[in-house]
Amino acid sequence: MKLARTEIMQACEKHLLKLIVKNIDKSALREAIREKYELSPGDEISFYNGDLVVRNNEIAYRLDFSVQANLSLLLSRNGEHIEISASEKMPDEAEIEPDSGEDESGRRIAAEIAQMISEINQ
Repeated sequence: MKLARTEIMQACEKHLLKLIVKNIDKSALREAIREKYELSPGDEISFYNGDLVVRNNEIAYRLDFSVQANLSLLLSRNGEHIEISASEKMPDEAEIEPDSGEDESGRRIAAEIAQMISEINQ
C-alpha cells in the first residue's frame, strides 16, 4: 500500500539537501580541504549533487561539490612531470591568461625561446 507519491518524497529529499548545503560553513569546508588534500580551494565552491546514504548503519548525507583549486606543476626541461603541489600564490585576475586563442606570434616567440635554450644546453 503506497501512502505517499514518489515524486513528492524525492522533491522533499532534494529540498532537505539544499537546506543542509545552504547552512554549511564554507570557510570550515575550505579549511578541511586544505588540511586533508593540502590544496588551496578558490572562492567558488559549488554544490551540484547530493544523496541520502547509509554508512556504518547510520543515515548520512553525501554532498558533492565542485571546487576550483590552484595547483603548481613542476616540469623538467624535457617536459617530464616532476611534481604537482598546491600553489603558494593565489591568482590575480589580471595574471590569468586564457588557455585558448593563442595567436601565431606568441607561438613563434615561444618556439624561438625554446630553440635558444636548447642551443645553450648543448
